[in-house]
Amino acid sequence: MFDGEDLKKIFAMDGFLRNIEFDVSYISEGSIEIKVPLRENLIRIGDIMNGGAIMAISDAIGGLTVLTYGTVINQVTVNFSTEFIRQIGKGPVVFRSRMVRIGKNIAYVDVEALDGDGQLCSKSMGTYYIYR
Repeated sequence: MFDGEDLKKIFAMDGFLRNIEFDVSYISEGSIEIKVPLRENLIRIGDIMNGGAIMAISDAIGGLTVLTYGTVINQVTVNFSTEFIRQIGKGPVVFRSRMVRIGKNIAYVDVEALDGDGQLCSKSMGTYYIYR
């Protein structure tokens, strides 16, 4: 399994994700939590977090949750959906993942995004193809 430094290295290798600042709260098998400061590069008109950024970070954390299992080499997203419950106008934003099910070739991960007040703002479900 990897740790917080490994997570930061993976983000740094990605052309899009490298521009997202975050702190790792915890990583365990099947679960990750990060805190993302609400910076200008994530804000849209109306001073709220961009929905695409919410989805991209949620998808990244979902995929990385699959990698917390020792036999997994890599993963790719098969399907991803997000329900936006309320806008995010205050940070830091907490992204919290939880493995729902991992099989031989497919994994299912839930990801929640909470605003700086701890209010649930989005729920995502990712389906990932697993390379072992």
